[in-house]
Order: sequence, then structure tokens, then C-alpha cells
Amino acid sequence: MLRRFSASVAIAGLVFGLAGQAYGQSESGGVEVGRIRDAEIEGYLRTWATPVWRAAGLDPQQVEIVIVNDKQINAFVAGGLNIFLYAGLLMQSDSANQVIGVMAHETGHIAGGHLARMDDAIQNAQIIQIIGMILGAAAVAASRGQAAGAGMAGMSAGTDVAVKNFLSFSRTQERSADQAGVTFLEQSGQSALGLLQFMQKLANQEFLAAAHQDPYLRTHPLTQDRIDFIAHFTETSKYTNAPPRPGYVEEHARMRGKLIGFLWPITRVFQHYKDNDNSVEARYARSVAYHRESRDDLALKLVDGLIAEHPDDPFYNELKGQFLFEAGKVKDAIGPYEKANKELPHNALLETELAQVLIESGDQHYNDQALAALSEAVTRESDDPLTWRMLAIVYGRQGKQGETALALAEEFYADGHYKEARAEAKRAQQLLAYGSPGGLRAQDIEQAADKAIKDAER
Repeated sequence: MLRRFSASVAIAGLVFGLAGQAYGQSESGGVEVGRIRDAEIEGYLRTWATPVWRAAGLDPQQVEIVIVNDKQINAFVAGGLNIFLYAGLLMQSDSANQVIGVMAHETGHIAGGHLARMDDAIQNAQIIQIIGMILGAAAVAASRGQAAGAGMAGMSAGTDVAVKNFLSFSRTQERSADQAGVTFLEQSGQSALGLLQFMQKLANQEFLAAAHQDPYLRTHPLTQDRIDFIAHFTETSKYTNAPPRPGYVEEHARMRGKLIGFLWPITRVFQHYKDNDNSVEARYARSVAYHRESRDDLALKLVDGLIAEHPDDPFYNELKGQFLFEAGKVKDAIGPYEKANKELPHNALLETELAQVLIESGDQHYNDQALAALSEAVTRESDDPLTWRMLAIVYGRQGKQGETALALAEEFYADGHYKEARAEAKRAQQLLAYGSPGGLRAQDIEQAADKAIKDAER
């Protein structure tokens, strides 16, 4: 299920010193910023990047990939081992190899210690705090031209510069990241041609006015010598013409089709993917567009055709479950979600989605099954607000007030609402046994939330 978040902790459509401009404007006119969560796309990106991370000496389990809900081309690293990829970059990429090339370059920044110039407080901060800083800049910029006063405008200008500096790298660091990136690709037996193609694509924007350039070009200075270096490397590398690894071509097509189906204007989706286009990418995109139009008979027909070809594919079944769930056919959605979890067990996002459908069905008999799925999900991913919200609901139904308060504290903290997290953590301590694991965890949340509040005030 492709989920988009725009709460206070969501990733922002970043602002890079463009006075008066708000990024990520939705079709309705509002500012749409946030993080995208999707088990399928995140899985593909991790699979593609893992050989690069291993070549760089990084533990893949420690690296976080964040998909930013913005249609521009951009990517950056922040807060240690966190790689941010914009949906626009993924949708406009021509191959998995291009995306891998970008991730290899960003991994070069991590391996090269280029983040060390940041303050220790930022370097060691949780990802949510970094997101909050960036979101603050975007939110302020979005207010310009509406009711922002001179004081607010002055603050936003300073924040814009800070964010730009936070995400920018020097030409020397860019060259260093290029060298490291192509080395990691070579060591993992992959072609650097995708990185070269991506750089050449960006080079075509260099003559555009800054306001029309993609943010990646402005935060990652592009020079001809960088392109020449990568081009020379591809001329001498034995892996330049290496074919893509099995599955990468279809995975990239599915990723693009899914993102485009959800994020492009609906009319543009149908213009791009004609009815006579029977590719997986086209059917994926059209099925999502039909669902967005509430034409779920056509959406389900397309996804059922994909399932008929690959009945054990977890993500086709997940998508069918999402269509049914969002169409109000909650109980009908349980089967497809159970099938998705059976085919891809121990995936935190899929487990949470199944639990949500079970809870929303209103059938109390599903409470134990939902609790089991959520309990496993939080052991694998403890910072998803939706998982904690669902747990709070289940505990509430069971009359476990202490556990409910603790789950709400976890949700608020993961969502960046620190005052609410602190209040619920205090309530949990009053309801849970002193010295119990839950009581101790509530103390930890209270202290962490209190620190975050004081840091924000400073």
C-alpha cells in the first residue's frame, strides 16, 4: 500500500533559497509534502543498493532509505546513514541502473565522511529531527505571499540558507563521491553507465535559470570534469556493458508504474499509458488511476489480470487489498492482505496494513490476529506512527489503559508531536506497574520528548 504522509514529521518538499516559492504544490492548490511508504518500492531500492553498501563497508541493516513525496529530481544524505530519494527522481529515471548510480554517489558522501561538517547534535540526531528542521523551512516558505509578516519572512530566509547549506556539497566533495561511487559499483560488479546517463540528463539543465533547475543540480554542483571523469571510467571498466541483474528491469518498470499511477494527474496517466499498452508498467499505472477515479471495477479487473499471471506475487495481492479496503469493502480486503503476508512474511509494513484492515472490519474476533501482526511489526520497525495507532486501538478494545497510553506515546513521539508524547508517557507511568518494561519505556519516552521540546525551544 503506497502511503503518503504530510504530518509535522513528514519529509518536506525542500526549499533551496528560492524566495517566495513553495515546493510540492498539489493539484488542489495546497502544499503537498511528505514521505512515501511502500513495501514494494522500498524493497526494490534496498535490493538494488545492498551490493553498493556492502562494497562501501556499510551494514545494509543500518542504512535507511526515505522516499520523499515530491515530483522533482533530487536526492541527499542526512543524519548519518539516511539516504533520501525524491519520487521525481525515481519516476524520471530510465533504468534501475540510473537509480543505483545515484545511490552509489550518495553512499560515497556517507563513506567519505562528508556529513562530519555538521554539528554533532545534527549528526547524532534522530532522522525525525532532521526531517522536522527541513519541514520547518518548507512550511515557512509555503506561508509566503499569504499572511506572513516581515519577521516570519526574515526567519524563513535565514532557514532557507541553512537548509541549502545543510544539504549542499562542495565540488571537491562531489568529485570525491563520484570516485567512491564508481569504485563501489565496480567492486559490486555493476555498470557505472547509469550514473553517467543521470549526470548527462542533469547537464541539459545547466543553462536553465536557477528557479527552473531541479534541486539536485543546485545542491550537487555539476561540472564537465565530473562528467568526463565518469565517462572515462566507463570506457575502462570491465562492467560497463554488464547486463542488469535478473529482475531489475521489471522491478524498475513496476516502481515507475506504481508511482506514476498514484502521483501523476489522472488524465496524464491515461495519456501516457494507452489502453492497448499491455506492459506490466502500464497496467499497474492504469489500475491505480482507475482506483483514484473510483472506477474500481476496472481497477480490480486489471489487478486481477496481473494476479492471474503471478498468483503468488505479494504486491499484486497487496494492491488488490488496498483497492477493496479504500472502496469500503473492508472484509473483502482481508483475504488479499493475508495472501500478501503469507507470500512475504515478516514485513512490517504489510503486517501493519493487514492489522489495520482486521481492526477496521469491526469484528472483535480479529483482535488477537491484529495484535499478533502489530506486535511483530514493531519489533522490526518501531517508528511507524500507524503501527502504534493501531496497537492503541487494539489495547483500548481490550481495556488495557496503560498499554493504550504507552502506544499513543510511541505514536506521538514517532510523529514528532513531543508535547502530546510526553503527556501520554506520563499517563502510562501512572497506569503501568512501576519498574515494568512498559513503565520504563514510558520514562524513556518522557525524557526523550522533554529533550526534543527543549531543543526546539532553543
